[in-house]
Amino acid sequence: MRFREQPEDLGPLEPAARRHLHTRLAMDLESPLGPRFPLQVEFDYREDDPLVVRLTFPVPGDHPVTWAVSRELLLDGLTAPSGTGDVQVRPAPGGLVELHLHSTVGSALLLATATALHAALLGTGQLVPFGAEVSEERLHRGLERLLRSPAGEG
Repeated sequence: MRFREQPEDLGPLEPAARRHLHTRLAMDLESPLGPRFPLQVEFDYREDDPLVVRLTFPVPGDHPVTWAVSRELLLDGLTAPSGTGDVQVRPAPGGLVELHLHSTVGSALLLATATALHAALLGTGQLVPFGAEVSEERLHRGLERLLRSPAGEG
């Protein structure tokens, strides 16, 4: 696991440096036919998008696929079934965590060790403490933008 930072000397007109966490998680893709296929999944977390973890899955012979998953959903899924939509996470026997992904194309069941996922999530907490994802300042700025924006404009 490693932390990356952008150079701090960006000049006065550039936004403040943003940090992010990038690591790899060993996961197994469980096949409906029985065998498991090992994958190295990219785990990315950005300080400027604190609610989301991006998981990028390799696809043999094609471009990788990235899913944006709630950090809280992953954390909750370490100890109890979590999620009701496209992403569901729950503990599994043997110190594993099941990650179920559902789309219009199909579904996938991935398995990771709870200790590896927990360690990666703890790393995100070093960037943005749990419970501090949305600061009062950020909430006020978002509300101001929403109220200033005429209907139909982004």
